[in-house]
Amino acid sequence: MKRILTLLSLVLCALTVQGQYYYLPSTTNGNPGGLNADSEYPVGGGLSATWTSISSPGATTPQWSSINALPFGFDFNGSAVTHYKVSTSGVLTFDTSAVTPPSYTKASLPNAGIPDKSVCIWGLAGPGANDIIVQKTFGTAPNRQHWVFFASYDSYGNSCWTYWSIVMEEGSNKIYVVDQRNSCTSATFSIGIQVNSTTAYSVAGSPNVAPLATTDASPADNHYYEFIPGSQPGNNLVGNAVTIADFLILGNAPFSMTADYLNGGSNTVTSATANYSINGGSPVSAAVSGLSIASGTSATITHPTAWTPSSVGTYDVAFWTSNPNGVSDDVPNNDTVYKQVVVVNAVAVRAPLIEVFTSSTCGPCAPANTTFTNLMGQQSAGDFNFIKYQMSWPGSGDPYYTTEAGTKRTYYGVNSVPNAQIDGGWNGHAGQITQSILNDFKAVPAFVALSGFSYVDSQTVHMDFTIDPLVSTNKNLTLNVGIFERTTSNNVKSNGETSFHNVFKKFVPDQNGTSINGMTEGTPINYTISYTFNGSYTLPANATAPVNHAVAHTVEEFNDLVVMVWIQDNSTKEIYQSVELTQSAVGLDEGFVPRIGLYPNPAADFVTMDFRGVKASSADYRVVNALGQAVAEGQVNLEDNHTPSLNTSHFPNGLYFVLWSSANFKGSEALNIAR
Repeated sequence: MKRILTLLSLVLCALTVQGQYYYLPSTTNGNPGGLNADSEYPVGGGLSATWTSISSPGATTPQWSSINALPFGFDFNGSAVTHYKVSTSGVLTFDTSAVTPPSYTKASLPNAGIPDKSVCIWGLAGPGANDIIVQKTFGTAPNRQHWVFFASYDSYGNSCWTYWSIVMEEGSNKIYVVDQRNSCTSATFSIGIQVNSTTAYSVAGSPNVAPLATTDASPADNHYYEFIPGSQPGNNLVGNAVTIADFLILGNAPFSMTADYLNGGSNTVTSATANYSINGGSPVSAAVSGLSIASGTSATITHPTAWTPSSVGTYDVAFWTSNPNGVSDDVPNNDTVYKQVVVVNAVAVRAPLIEVFTSSTCGPCAPANTTFTNLMGQQSAGDFNFIKYQMSWPGSGDPYYTTEAGTKRTYYGVNSVPNAQIDGGWNGHAGQITQSILNDFKAVPAFVALSGFSYVDSQTVHMDFTIDPLVSTNKNLTLNVGIFERTTSNNVKSNGETSFHNVFKKFVPDQNGTSINGMTEGTPINYTISYTFNGSYTLPANATAPVNHAVAHTVEEFNDLVVMVWIQDNSTKEIYQSVELTQSAVGLDEGFVPRIGLYPNPAADFVTMDFRGVKASSADYRVVNALGQAVAEGQVNLEDNHTPSLNTSHFPNGLYFVLWSSANFKGSEALNIAR
């Protein structure tokens, strides 16, 4: 009998352990498990038709959805559940007999207004015509996820839209709350799991958890909260990412080996063993003390032993931890993170590209463009590039909207203006870009250099430019060539703007760009291309009937056309380098080179800068090293001296760039110092 009682006690203990949750916040962007890659749009407004609606829009008061069956076996708090329904106030419940839907006014959990066996994003509201709850199952058995998606929902009491999902995962019985897309600046929510009226597991900060996702319609900016059944282990470091740079300059070795870790255990981590290996070689291990990583938070762990690669090349880095707090990790299978890094002799200075989405019918775009233009006016020539796509909304849209600009909007998932994308890695309000944000992108090294010139002959734009790879890569990249007009004024509409800058006109050959299937270090790739604008100038009434480039154009002044060139990785949307081609002119003397010459190059103690091809009275120059740090600058009076010399005797050996500009031209030339 005693044995039976003991066994019963153990069973009850096991059920108690199973019947509880702990949660961890996501520390990397994206969707849990990566199964859902769908774009986040309203139903009927871009969302994939593979989703199934389970609620009706226009719920001015809280309503329940239909009752839906789970597509796989699932346990909630240790007990099997088979069906659920969802309230328009953001609550999913497995108690399908519940009568009164929770109110639109959120509160702390547990709460008597929430049914038992519920998952909450309390504070949502569905009164709008686009506010619909949909569901879809991703993956294959036994590793599926069932998503319940609040599409284009409101935040109660706030004039904004927000997108969230509740996800049930097969096998693990985990529940995720996914923060996907938001225009809200002051909305907050009560997020958690309510077992019953006395037991709940809430996200820290509830009922005032602010959304973290931006307006990006892709999963790239998503954050999630992971509710895990069972007791939280005491010691569990979870690897997020190796945080050393993608490209390392060999001459800057040794390199600190760092990785980001989440403390998934209940105990604060004060010490651990850090380990790394290169290309699967022998581990380098060392104790790390002085840590203080609280439960549910992340920190960077730096290995005490730096790495000195033997040569340039591609390296596979593995980084893992062990012995948190001097004991074995309770969950060792999530300790290791990996990264591939490229060691190079030199990198180029990056010129980030800012792509702005705007419209002359957009009221907020006017002040945003003013703020953005003022910020760009504070930058040195060649440091940053920008191009603006006029959009087809609000209202009837900008007359200079093009269907090619529309494909860029879809490519980035832009659904509001004013919007800006910086190097395909920053998505936000165009008027909220700061110098600090720009500097962060400028500080990222580039593994490719771009240079070249363009000129206009009648209605034909001629382009000659060179891609200079500093690293061999087999990445499939895309070369984009966009023609824009420096200033336009005929597209005035309703927002008060009378002058528009860097207005996009045409992609060459089209919006798909040109594929680059790998590049070889030291082997330049040259392009000589042209594009002719057909027909005569036309001013479309609005964006509903955009210009047809086969028969007409919207160029106000052909001598005001400029060409932007950039290289992009479509798989990540990252832009690796951009350049605004130097503007040349037709009819110059034979032998004119629309860039300055540098000789000798490589140089030792001095270099001569040849400005004879630059038709201007003066020019400014700035010399930066491979890290983008200025090492010399000055101004040249070209009426007196077209070939000034620069003292380079104090420059360490390596790659430099001479950034120069005159009244009508600007460019960037590579300079090597070797002794």
